[in-house]
Amino acid sequence: PDGRPSMLQRLIRGGVGESKSKHKAPIHLKPVGRLDMMTEGLMIFTSDGQYARDLELPKNFLWRTYRVRVHGRLTPMKMRAMRVGVTARINDNINVEGDASVASPTGKMMKYKGIKVSIERKTPQSGRRQRRNGTEEVRGTNTWLRITCTEGKNRQLRRILGALGLDVTRLIRISYGDYDLNTIPPGKAIEVPARDFASMKKKGQLFPGDSKSKKKEKATEEPRSTVEWVNYA
Repeated sequence: PDGRPSMLQRLIRGGVGESKSKHKAPIHLKPVGRLDMMTEGLMIFTSDGQYARDLELPKNFLWRTYRVRVHGRLTPMKMRAMRVGVTARINDNINVEGDASVASPTGKMMKYKGIKVSIERKTPQSGRRQRRNGTEEVRGTNTWLRITCTEGKNRQLRRILGALGLDVTRLIRISYGDYDLNTIPPGKAIEVPARDFASMKKKGQLFPGDSKSKKKEKATEEPRSTVEWVNYA
């Protein structure tokens, strides 16, 4: 967008996908999934369309792992909510006002399955809050999380964390199936052997047996009220 080349265009300009033979057409590359403009990290391209499709399908439960830096109050309840699953409102209607783009609520709700999440480290950050009797020094926290999911929905992690009052300040994909970012520097493209799809698929769901337990719980649970409020603050 805005005149910027796509990653695929940049790869082609750099010679990636060129046929080694002058008599053969260039190799057609297909991206596996995608990253939005504000996300960095591992991207995979392949010349095999079916292989790309198999890697993307949510039903195959391929694990995608990210390092995420968030700002805000992270509580045990919020960590549990991420592991159980979150329903978030989608705010992706973009209206252009002058030179600025403003996101407005669509009113649509999206349900996300549970994700694996752990805390890597916390970094205190100084700040000030104005009060009637003067100023008070307060401290916020930047927290690095390691998150693994299998759904791959558009802006999934940003929406989940945003629904819990956490602001994503950095998002890095570090692995996809058996493909790992490791120490590949930014902007570098390398050719690697195709990983075995069946082997990647064997990992299965993030929480084995979770679907069975939910079915059993649903069959035995008592009727609930129409509206149930949960405060994550």
